[in-house]
Amino acid sequence: MTILQVTDLGINFGGLRAVDRFNLTIEENQLYGLIGPNGAGKTTVFNMLTGVYEPTDGKISLEGKMLNHKTCHQIAQMGIARTFQNIRLFNDLSVIENVKMGLYHQYKYSLFDALFKTRKFFACEKAMTDEAMQLLEVFHLHTYAKIKAKNLPYGKQRELEIARALATHPKLLLLDEPAAGMNPQETNELMETIQKVRDQFHIAILLIEHDMKLVMGICEKITVLNYGSVLACGTPEEIQNNHEVVKAYLGD
Repeated sequence: MTILQVTDLGINFGGLRAVDRFNLTIEENQLYGLIGPNGAGKTTVFNMLTGVYEPTDGKISLEGKMLNHKTCHQIAQMGIARTFQNIRLFNDLSVIENVKMGLYHQYKYSLFDALFKTRKFFACEKAMTDEAMQLLEVFHLHTYAKIKAKNLPYGKQRELEIARALATHPKLLLLDEPAAGMNPQETNELMETIQKVRDQFHIAILLIEHDMKLVMGICEKITVLNYGSVLACGTPEEIQNNHEVVKAYLGD
């Protein structure tokens, strides 16, 4: 089953064509990589997929439902969640409160319930706390639940951002350079975590990453962007042996 279908996607910034005729198909439970040199347009693609940028042309659909002209909030509700190159946590909230922020659209109670602390309020808060703790356990973050997010080690902050994204119950998870700033041990742990997330939550994952060991180690299919256009698409082995890809990264 196709989860995401992107057809001839493009965007202009003034006179600059930042992305041109970008095509992408992601299947159910697939681990997909989007790579390319700096400035190739990878994050711009993510921003179009999540409603940050409105494409100039082309179509985006999630399980057959069009995402064009939808807001970031609407797209998140439809089933796409993302992380960012630069970690964006609620630094002064606790670890568990960060995850619960992703759960509030799943558990709804009224202002009346909140003000007067009704039975519904307590039931929803308990359910959110229980689910948040379950998510934190996946990342071995449950022992940090009550500390402030800003006090986590860097690698754990990365994992917390993924946990918060999963709290929205996505069908497709977009990871923007999840290994950025990590040491080799943290990167190896992240590889295992991403695979575990895919298998345990049965979701498709699209990731941007410069760490080729990570990309080649876990992705089933890869698209290479260069100057805003698709340079190559294939399995990790096909990409590694593609002369044009090697040339784009290393030069002549």
